[in-house]
Amino acid sequence: MKKLSLSLIFLFCLSLTTYAQDLNFGAKAGLNLAGISFESDSYSTSSRIGFHVGGFVNYKFDEKFAVQPEIYFSTGGNEWDFNNGSTTGEIKTSNLVIPVLLQYSIVQNLVAEAGLQYSALLSIEQQIDGFSDGFEDISEFYKSGTVGAAIGAIYQLDTLVPGLSAGLRFSFDLSNINSEDVDAGNLRQNAFQVNILYTIPK
Repeated sequence: MKKLSLSLIFLFCLSLTTYAQDLNFGAKAGLNLAGISFESDSYSTSSRIGFHVGGFVNYKFDEKFAVQPEIYFSTGGNEWDFNNGSTTGEIKTSNLVIPVLLQYSIVQNLVAEAGLQYSALLSIEQQIDGFSDGFEDISEFYKSGTVGAAIGAIYQLDTLVPGLSAGLRFSFDLSNINSEDVDAGNLRQNAFQVNILYTIPK
């Protein structure tokens, strides 16, 4: 699944180079309010602050529609509580995220976006309070990558700085991140993102 998804995204991006005159390139960075949902009712979870940084390619079909493939590094995780405080801990993750988003211009300067994404797991570590001195690698229990979705909005700030935009996005897994039973049911990542984007002038 990982190799197929990456191959399809690569071929899609390659095909866009045929229309290079309509392509725009840029960079993005921002903060994540990240979480990992646990299926088990024995656990309660809270968000963890992370960040993301990467780049994008934007191709406009017309004045209203565009497509934007991206690739960025992202950190996340959660804090968890088992049986009302009997055991607590924290998980931290890092992923290479590759979304392909369809964008629609709602009004001048305001763009809505939605699409699918593939998240390749780079690392996942856990610390259990009172049982471990630091974070331990737990990647053996997790998949190498997952398919997800994203929805958000971008506001263009060209009047302040040409090429500058600000964005809000919510991304979430459509498949479980764990490949084995980890005593918390099925786990899925999600994140609210606030970011700044800069489109390189031609």
